[in-house]
Amino acid sequence: MNYENIGFKCGLEVHVRLDTGRKLFCSCPPKLSKTEPSGSFFRKLRAVAGETGTKDVAAVFEYLKNKKYTYLFFEKESCLVEADEEPIHEIDRKSVEAALKVATLLNCDIPDEIHVMRKTVIDGSATSGFQRTALVGLNGYIETSTGKVGITSVCLEEESAGIVSKTDTETVFRLDRLGIPLIEISTAPEIKNPDHAEEVARKLYDIVRATGMAQRGIGVVRQDVNLSISGSARVEIKGVQELDLLKKVIENEVQRILAEKPQAPETRYAKPDGTTEFMRPLPGSERMYPETDIPPLRPWKVEKPETIEERIKKLERTIPRQLAEQVVKSGKFELFDKLAKYHDPTVLAEVLTSHLRELSRRGLEPESEKLVAVLERTSGFPRKCVKNAVELVAKGFSVDKAVSMSKPVTGKELEKIIREAMNRGAKNVFAEVMKNTGGLADPEEVKKIISRISAASS
Repeated sequence: MNYENIGFKCGLEVHVRLDTGRKLFCSCPPKLSKTEPSGSFFRKLRAVAGETGTKDVAAVFEYLKNKKYTYLFFEKESCLVEADEEPIHEIDRKSVEAALKVATLLNCDIPDEIHVMRKTVIDGSATSGFQRTALVGLNGYIETSTGKVGITSVCLEEESAGIVSKTDTETVFRLDRLGIPLIEISTAPEIKNPDHAEEVARKLYDIVRATGMAQRGIGVVRQDVNLSISGSARVEIKGVQELDLLKKVIENEVQRILAEKPQAPETRYAKPDGTTEFMRPLPGSERMYPETDIPPLRPWKVEKPETIEERIKKLERTIPRQLAEQVVKSGKFELFDKLAKYHDPTVLAEVLTSHLRELSRRGLEPESEKLVAVLERTSGFPRKCVKNAVELVAKGFSVDKAVSMSKPVTGKELEKIIREAMNRGAKNVFAEVMKNTGGLADPEEVKKIISRISAASS
């Protein structure tokens, strides 16, 4: 399809959760709980007038549903701030720092003051009836394969509550997600086609990752799409969870618009199959008004971080490109840099990428401090020994115990094992020795000892 011929106009809003150690307006950890809820409560929300003195049409639409909203509370991951029973705390400065770095990478103008605003949202996704958001950058741009795409804004905002279940009369939310810091990047309507949209979304995600503070995993990134074609009203599509689905959603929506020619602006929800369904009328400017519980913040100058590509090229000096990409895109670049003096770079890269992924698939996640400590103390250990130590701390062993149980078999002890295998007439001495040592021997040292013993006996 020739998208230019149909008057295709498209812009993106890319949202990426941050991991800065705390939520945006309280000290709760910015992660989803792995425990059962410790309690619940419910609310009903109503539409209120925004700064212009009028009520937003989307808010009124949600209010007329007269729904009950139930919230699941978690002891460690939510507090009275999420319940809207306590004023917000000071804004998380690390999150502001991340947003300023993103704005800098996107060539944005930085405002003289950062003001937190309230955005009316009464679909239940915020207990207060509004979402807090702060403009950090504007009037920027990003370079793409077809030229520059404008960046209208970079905002720092709080994540919404997560939906557990939904009926016509009640929606159940979990409060552990509410308040997690979120970067929102909005582009100008200069995206030319679905392929271009996917390219822009990936580039924007990489820019947030370059801060070193982007979360990783399922559901931490989502895209909203604003599009129209000649003769149709603007449509906003919310919640495209997978980058790989973005192109399909846009293609399907264009076909729907061509067939239906919607005349009223509306918000639609992206379904997992790439189609969309109606949510509510498109909101307007009436839903914004100032946050009165926190003073304006003066931004500060930040150091422009290296881009993802710059980091990959830096690592290519010591490890293959493919492995360098895995290190950077897994978010382990800083950790690799910190620990590079302790290990062979290829071994360290493999441990921080494929080995940690394999452990994660088995439900094993080493604590960050333990991971660093065990990698520092296994300096010079063979690959298998290092991996074994990391696995042990992931299983809950102390660093001391993990290192002790993973020490390489060397010297006289190793030579004894080799001689025993040779005396038994093992068909493959090397393989048997590696098996008998549990892989905790340096393969090169094993080969050298076997060669020396064989030469001496011939």
